[in-house]
Amino acid sequence: MEYLITPTSATNWKINQADFIESLKQHWSKIEINLINNAEDFYSLEWIIKFPNKNQRLDGALHQDKQGISLDGDLETCANFAIWFRSLVPENQALLFYDQGYNFDIQLQKNTQILDFMKICLTTV
Repeated sequence: MEYLITPTSATNWKINQADFIESLKQHWSKIEINLINNAEDFYSLEWIIKFPNKNQRLDGALHQDKQGISLDGDLETCANFAIWFRSLVPENQALLFYDQGYNFDIQLQKNTQILDFMKICLTTV
């Protein structure tokens, strides 16, 4: 399933791509990163994180505007990524996690936990 993480409203904040790449490499050992050098592409960076013990993977992409992230994977894996990503972003920058169809959303706070995602998703089913 596809999920997104974006600011809740217009902002000048942007993800520093070089720092983000380093953070990805430091946090996940089983990661493949692909820089996209085409300014007309919707993404500037794509990655695949493999979880061999779960036989799963998480595909992710940084939007060209450096403000959004697209994720493709199961909810729990994407939610864990979102919680980790929230820790990299200044606390005053509001972020929203939602599914591609916008059936649910959750404000990503510094104290957001995996259970918060499950509660929201279960109430929308």
